[in-house]
Amino acid sequence: MKAAMLRAATLIDAQTQSNYHIVESINHAYPLHGHDFYEIFIILTGRCAHLINGETQMLEEREMVFIRPGDTHGYDFCGDTDCRFLNVNFYPEAVEYAFEFAGSPGFASRMKRAKLPPVLRLAPPDMDALMRKGSQIGLYESIDKAKARSTARSWLVDALTLFFVAHRDEDQKAMPSWLDHLLLELQKKENFTCGPGRLVELSGRSAGHLNRVFKEVLQMTPTAYLNRLRLTHARNLLLTTNLGIIEVAYESGFDNLSHFYHLFKKQYGVSPGKTRSV
Repeated sequence: MKAAMLRAATLIDAQTQSNYHIVESINHAYPLHGHDFYEIFIILTGRCAHLINGETQMLEEREMVFIRPGDTHGYDFCGDTDCRFLNVNFYPEAVEYAFEFAGSPGFASRMKRAKLPPVLRLAPPDMDALMRKGSQIGLYESIDKAKARSTARSWLVDALTLFFVAHRDEDQKAMPSWLDHLLLELQKKENFTCGPGRLVELSGRSAGHLNRVFKEVLQMTPTAYLNRLRLTHARNLLLTTNLGIIEVAYESGFDNLSHFYHLFKKQYGVSPGKTRSV
């Protein structure tokens, strides 16, 4: 069965950049689908088989799952057992803001690049707190969109903080300290707009060593990582400035316009020119 593609522009209010809802049964959930936005869901009662990226995760009550753009997923029954779950969706910009707040590029990369979405079993007090704040999002969505947006971002930071605390030790073992420092330095425009040679200079490691570690830890090459940072910067310029596309490409570190167009459309599904009109 071909997976449906859900779009933030259709399903998420642009003013709140998020939406909140309770799914009462697997029967009420979307069939196998992908989407261009982030989603966090929590199993409130029961259990389910989570069909994700061609594999199956067995989920139970109080488990929270972080779904990324590009993931393909759906839900199925565990025998005769149904489940009820809380679902909050977010524009990518809101999630990137929350990751910046967390202040750990390594944590953000692992959350976004793992083959299967991260899963966390919540302690009862943490689950209760997320449920309470989630219900506030639902309330404000219809009466005060500014407050709904602020509450949703607070909910997102709370959820990501729980993931960060739970996986901190694991992150420290998997992420060498020099790499965490390098990724932090690469958030600076003067560094990510330069080529891979800048990584060698900043890290003090050889190009071959960098390539091997990036693939092991981040599941991508150094060049691919730099391109993602450049594309994020380019998209922000397109949405927040009147710079021409050639200027945007140059300011973001691309010296080949055709290559910029190709990578941008592959990453975001639309051309740079159409980004300003969606």
